[in-house]
Amino acid sequence: MHFVRALPAKKPTQLSVVAASLYLAGFFVVTAVLQLFAFESYPDVIRSYGLPMASELALPFAALVVCLEIFAIPYLLWMKLSPLMRWVSMISGWIAIAYWLVVGIWQGVTDVYIPNAGLFGAKILMPQGRWLVSYCAVLLILMIYVVWSTRRRAISHNKPLAKPSH
Repeated sequence: MHFVRALPAKKPTQLSVVAASLYLAGFFVVTAVLQLFAFESYPDVIRSYGLPMASELALPFAALVVCLEIFAIPYLLWMKLSPLMRWVSMISGWIAIAYWLVVGIWQGVTDVYIPNAGLFGAKILMPQGRWLVSYCAVLLILMIYVVWSTRRRAISHNKPLAKPSH
């Protein structure tokens, strides 16, 4: 059972990768905590987006967004994880950032006024605007940088041993 065994992560050696990873982890912690702080009102924020099926799926979608943000944290903090969980954690981070990028783009192209973008939950009102798309683009670039740097380092350190010559 290779996928069930937890393995230590290859920690990055570059300070910029460490800083980017810790920033992203901090972002996911803050957003998840603030979204959970007023979770009973958070589905209403998602309903206000005017997305198709938003009224029916607001509660499960709100729970999914928070879970994705929480699941992204172990990859970014180099926790001891199984290879499968490491991939799940990394993909969760990608999906969470992509979700906020899509929400920001949706809010920019729709004619509906949305009083709260919802990035920081229902209690902290963050108006819609280009800032959300710009901020999510920066988060996406940071995620690309962290994943590219850590995956490249992991691949270079896990090269198969050369076969002994007879």
